[in-house]
Amino acid sequence: MINIKLDDSQISINDDCRTKKSILQRLSLLLSKSSGISTDEIFAGLYEREKLGSTSVGNGVAIPHARIKGINHPFVSVIILDNPIDFDNIDSLDVDIVVCLIVPTEETENHLTLLACLSEILDKISNRKKLRSARNSEEILNCLESTDLIFI
Repeated sequence: MINIKLDDSQISINDDCRTKKSILQRLSLLLSKSSGISTDEIFAGLYEREKLGSTSVGNGVAIPHARIKGINHPFVSVIILDNPIDFDNIDSLDVDIVVCLIVPTEETENHLTLLACLSEILDKISNRKKLRSARNSEEILNCLESTDLIFI
């Protein structure tokens, strides 16, 4: 099991971001508040990763992620968009569910394990449906529960 930081302050529902860049900026802001890392540093990490290839995983979902210096455990942030946007999609569906992951620089294995775990959760149609209809952060947290993750 992996400890991961996710709470109300890292969730944005009915978000009105209209571009990939604005989503990465919003995620950086949400994660900065809880991690204590500067918004600019988180944005740079997410943006650099995105330049390597889109983190769209299909079915209207993207999982931007980066390794960040100065944090002791992984952090997750979730944005549910009002209107889906082009995220350099790997399929024909624009993205409206964005689950962002930042992990400590040295945690390569946890990074890959967390990406796999989140991908598995988000691959289920029922979970995507629940996320799209969620109206509060508690509903979001319930959708992301897993035996592999412990929210701290």
